[in-house]
Amino acid sequence: MNTNTRRRFLTTSGAAFAAPFILTSRRTAAADAPGRTIRLGHIGVGGQGSGLLGNFLSIPGATSVAIADPFRQRREGAGQRVKETQGHEPKLYNDFRELLADESIEAVIIATPDHWHVPIGLAAVRAGKDVYIEKPLGHTLAQNKAMLDACVKHDRIFQYGTQQRGQEIMRRGIELVLNGTIGEIERIDIWAPAGSGGGSLEEIPVPDGLDYDLYIGPAPMKPCTKDRITSGASWYCSDYALGFIAGWGAHPLDISIWGLDYDQKGPFKIRGTGTVATPDALFNAITSWDVNMEFAGGIKTHFMSDDIAKPIVDGYRKNWAGDGTTFFGPKGWVSLSRDGYAASNPEWFRAKQGGGAKRVLYQNNYYRAFVDAVRERTPSVAPIVDAVRSDAFSHLSVLAIQSGGEVVWDPKAYRIVSPDALNSKLTHEIRGAWAQG
Repeated sequence: MNTNTRRRFLTTSGAAFAAPFILTSRRTAAADAPGRTIRLGHIGVGGQGSGLLGNFLSIPGATSVAIADPFRQRREGAGQRVKETQGHEPKLYNDFRELLADESIEAVIIATPDHWHVPIGLAAVRAGKDVYIEKPLGHTLAQNKAMLDACVKHDRIFQYGTQQRGQEIMRRGIELVLNGTIGEIERIDIWAPAGSGGGSLEEIPVPDGLDYDLYIGPAPMKPCTKDRITSGASWYCSDYALGFIAGWGAHPLDISIWGLDYDQKGPFKIRGTGTVATPDALFNAITSWDVNMEFAGGIKTHFMSDDIAKPIVDGYRKNWAGDGTTFFGPKGWVSLSRDGYAASNPEWFRAKQGGGAKRVLYQNNYYRAFVDAVRERTPSVAPIVDAVRSDAFSHLSVLAIQSGGEVVWDPKAYRIVSPDALNSKLTHEIRGAWAQG
């Protein structure tokens, strides 16, 4: 089963992942596509957004024409960087909605705090833009479903910010698994860095140049503190994020489902435990976790923070990495991380796959891949369907930890089978006028 023809599952109705999605060849691109420059807008140019700006500024055939960020100093600094690199002055906006109103912008790069990813993504695709959205995806499972439906309805290109799909070693490892090198998958270990506690709750004046109301957006309005307006809050505060169980977990979770449909075979079970280091401080999301999932096809997955995972992974993998995904089968195991790889038989990584081998859609320049997909109207290397699948693992893990019992999830119905009461947690209250967006 070649990835260019294998089934994917999307939805345009109430049942998620119900209709086939065929990955077509890039050769179907329009004849004039190679000569067209893609006009990009950047929404959020803080730490990650600044890094992404630099990556896209280096891509031939793309030009960054607009910047939106509620921090005036950030957007002005990003604008100066564009001017120095590409020789033109981009338009600068405080409010992302003004950027989205520019019909000449074809695609946007969204690298805001986590709670803004989907609300801005939805506005963008409804405005006819293709979207590159940083991980994790939504702040709720319902947001993820809405993003999936919108991409399908508006026929928009989506690429997820899981850049590990642009690493050659990841591609090779996944293709080893797809081609049966370890036999049928029996279980998977997945781990990511633990989160952090702390964060000040002491109120400070809103800094000059920050539109604080817009920055908070759909989240509950809380007093400004020195840590609330930093990356720490956008990673570890439950008002804005699930914590590193999603923020970092997105990477190895994405690798676990790349090319594999084990999570789509039917309802599956999740149980887990976790701790919150500082429940009464600003950083109050889950910091350490230990989650077990059992899928309908029989595959078992162990999803852990690195502190839980290390003694387990050290038992079979000698080159420890702070995040990773290990696939086990009757013939051995393959372990992948951004810091390296390992296998029960290292020679597997040196062997060449035959001409009839299964392949994944891949491009080694992750940012060029997005620009090419926008220009050529071809499938993304990290599509919305995979983002929704992998992000669900984080949300369901949190719900299992918080409930203290077993959660059963039906991916096709996109609902919790049991306990039914947890379906009320698929969404949450949105502040003020943002609820209408």
